[in-house]
Amino acid sequence: MSGSDNKSSEWDLNLIPDLTGKVALVTGANSTVGIGWNIAHQLALKGAKVYFGARNSEKAQGAIAEVKKASPSIPDSNLAPFVADMTDFKQLKTSADALVSSEERLDILVNNAGVLPRALDFDKHGVSVSFSINHLAPFALTVALLPLLKKTASKYPGVRVITLSSMSHKHVPVELAKFRDINDINNTFGGADGLQFNYARYGYSKLANVLFSKHLQKKFDAERVAGISLSVHPGSVKTDGAVRFAGDNVQMLDGTVTPSQGAITPIFAAVAPEIWAEREKYAGGYFVPYGVLASDEEHALAKNPTLAEELWATSEDLVKKILS
Repeated sequence: MSGSDNKSSEWDLNLIPDLTGKVALVTGANSTVGIGWNIAHQLALKGAKVYFGARNSEKAQGAIAEVKKASPSIPDSNLAPFVADMTDFKQLKTSADALVSSEERLDILVNNAGVLPRALDFDKHGVSVSFSINHLAPFALTVALLPLLKKTASKYPGVRVITLSSMSHKHVPVELAKFRDINDINNTFGGADGLQFNYARYGYSKLANVLFSKHLQKKFDAERVAGISLSVHPGSVKTDGAVRFAGDNVQMLDGTVTPSQGAITPIFAAVAPEIWAEREKYAGGYFVPYGVLASDEEHALAKNPTLAEELWATSEDLVKKILS
């Protein structure tokens, strides 16, 4: 769900190439009416081994069972659970380390799990839940998986890290877009509850997604890692989470797209051959539906390398403290 209209079709699921031999992890992939499950399903249909991220084993196995029901031809060996509660950083690190130890490669990481606008609340580490789940958890997961991503890139160039963001990243007040420390991260943006303030905090976390993606690309380039980091606005999507968020105001979702349509742009970013073929054009890019590179739709803040570096340093420090 987001506040932007979808562009006309530029790319569709029929263009997904053969992914046999590749390995992917998609977080937040437990619900058939969510974007993540639809991304994971399509990648598996094209031959990839896919890890379905969910907060517990029951949800992960349930997601896999739904894939088998929808597409019985997909081999069981190509469907695997990745169990990690995005609010539990130690479990997240343990699960990531286990994947690094057990898998020979990881070609695609899709950071999809997230939460919608909410009243200001804090996780057990004292971090705003909106920021913790939407940015800090995918940051921690990606960093933990970097050894496997780099190993894969050295043998199979073209590794991709896709991070879902939103057009809402443009709605952050410029004067409040700072990532210096925990005080910035836990900013009320004017109020602990209320639609305006909740959306501002949500947009702040989504701005972090774009900045993180761009700085990861900068690190890939500096270390000559044969990989691409991209951020994506999937469109205004009628997911189960969006329906719960809308509540009695479900009419606000009129005109939105289905979860399978919302999966198109992240999948494009994850697999489209032209992205690797034209790496210099696409690397670090921000995409909107359907597979449109849209730097003109990024907030100027999202293009600020100093802000991105500040975010990375603070995120690194917070995760280190949480895991210590």
